[in-house]
Amino acid sequence: MIIRKFFNRVAATVVVTGMILAIAADLGAAATRLKNGETVNGFIRTTSPTFRYRNESLRDTPLQMAAGEEYLFNAQRGDTIQVSVDVEEGSNLSPILVLTSSQTGSQVAYTDKTNFLRYQVPATGEYRLLVLGQTNTRGRYTLSVSGNSEQTTAQTPSNQNQTKDPRRQLLENDYGLRVLENCPPARGSLVVVSFPESDQTYTYCANPNRLLQAGQYTYEARTDRLNPGAPTAQTRSTQTTDPRRQLLQNEYGLMVLENCPAVRTSLVVAYFPEYGQTYTYCANANRFVRAGEYTYDLRVSELKPGAPAAQTPSSPTTPSPTTDSRKQTLQRDFGLTVLDNCPASTSSFVVVSYPEGGQTYRYCANPNRVFPAGEYTYNASNRRLEQAKKPQSCTVELGGICIIR
Repeated sequence: MIIRKFFNRVAATVVVTGMILAIAADLGAAATRLKNGETVNGFIRTTSPTFRYRNESLRDTPLQMAAGEEYLFNAQRGDTIQVSVDVEEGSNLSPILVLTSSQTGSQVAYTDKTNFLRYQVPATGEYRLLVLGQTNTRGRYTLSVSGNSEQTTAQTPSNQNQTKDPRRQLLENDYGLRVLENCPPARGSLVVVSFPESDQTYTYCANPNRLLQAGQYTYEARTDRLNPGAPTAQTRSTQTTDPRRQLLQNEYGLMVLENCPAVRTSLVVAYFPEYGQTYTYCANANRFVRAGEYTYDLRVSELKPGAPAAQTPSSPTTPSPTTDSRKQTLQRDFGLTVLDNCPASTSSFVVVSYPEGGQTYRYCANPNRVFPAGEYTYNASNRRLEQAKKPQSCTVELGGICIIR
């Protein structure tokens, strides 16, 4: 561990609701902002910035790197985004399209098979689009984006402060480092700092000083320290691990306690309202999340300041006869964005079956942090979604009893 001098700390506190965990380039470049229906020309060359991404079409793939260009656009919940890339004739470019939520930093859509990407937006906000060159291919292209609604509300000046890079501020204010705008190819004489966050690693380069000599360092959010050495490879945890605890640790860098003590004034207290009950977690505060009460909103995948509002049972007389109560339940109680119709291929969606009155109603929705893609059945007795079990074939059937060997 490095022993730090304490400089005059002017580090800005990043509020949880605006915490930015977006994919960052190793060689920075200004992103182009796109409007609905706009078409722009791009050019991926040998000097283009490098971005990290994950191939979502394959299971358990590691992070990869590719050169490309970055774009930003705003979209509202319910928008169906359509992205297309036309490669210039004579170019050998084979594009990869990666879509990421700026609010959560999570990669939400990916394709390397076609030059077209379609995505239904579950939460209003800013999205980042990467156009990358697969297997070191380069060339010119034309990019078009449509389907994103224009923002109707103006951004307040306070929101602009949230766009400041908290990692750069930490290195400059707490360690007195002079951070470079771009990381050069040769980094042997520089301080290279890695920030592992949300299954991605952000890299910064700076000139060495009295406290930090040239070399590689890794920032550990739990202890709020820089450790010598490159980040270790992160192994995927098993499905039996508590997903809420993982979210608080991986997405917000919180050190979660085993139990909540009686006195919690100096702690982060996070509430997860789910399935008609509330799960409570306590953690030590860090520079990103200050001590206090927060509630996790499944619909937008964010921690929001404040305790959860009291749940009042809905009156059975208020919904109109045309209202779909099953769809409402999926959206209200489970935070799922339900599609109007189930597509032909449902492998990447949450598929929920409702057995009622001798028939089964079927709904499809975009997956979220709690419910990954797969088949589920709604259990009316306990009001839970239960993962459907795959039917097993009988080896022998005796007297109507299925025996599986």
